[in-house]
Amino acid sequence: MTFSVLGTLSFYMIVNSFTPGPGNILAMNTTTQYGWGKGKKLILGICCGYFTVQMICTLALYELNTLLTPVLSLLKYIGAVYMCWLAIHILLSRPEKKNLDKAPDFFRGFLLQLVNVKIYFYISTLLTVYLIPYMENLFMLVTAGIIVTAVGSAASLVWAFLGVRLQSGYEKYYRLINSILALFLFYCAWGIMNQ
Repeated sequence: MTFSVLGTLSFYMIVNSFTPGPGNILAMNTTTQYGWGKGKKLILGICCGYFTVQMICTLALYELNTLLTPVLSLLKYIGAVYMCWLAIHILLSRPEKKNLDKAPDFFRGFLLQLVNVKIYFYISTLLTVYLIPYMENLFMLVTAGIIVTAVGSAASLVWAFLGVRLQSGYEKYYRLINSILALFLFYCAWGIMNQ
């Protein structure tokens, strides 16, 4: 792999990992409302879900390249519906005590990543354009996948810590913050449906 390819690969990974997407938005919204202590299980679910999707894509593209396209087509619709549901949930949520009683859980973060079509397309593009042409065995691809997962997880953590920083002003500006986050999710869903 040349330095120019490595440079564009790095830029592609950073841009796709750190821009607003369903996982990053959910991480930020969760820590904004619940803080780090109650939100860390959901963040762990997001990171584990990311790793699971990374491995699914790596194995699928390595072994079953022709079967991946129909799966992505189906996940596109499921993911867009789930993102719209999350957007509505965020839009309607309020900073009330009763919402804080039910802490976010691992499964919700994990499920989001399993239907997060953005990362399927991101990882599939990453693998087919940047990794598979330069790495001929599965071990190298899995190792690269672990690095990609680390970058994606770091991005979700950055968004989560941004949510912690916003937490003190959340109660005063929750409508504005929730509206912006919901709009990002609707935008993500719209973009996925139009791919």
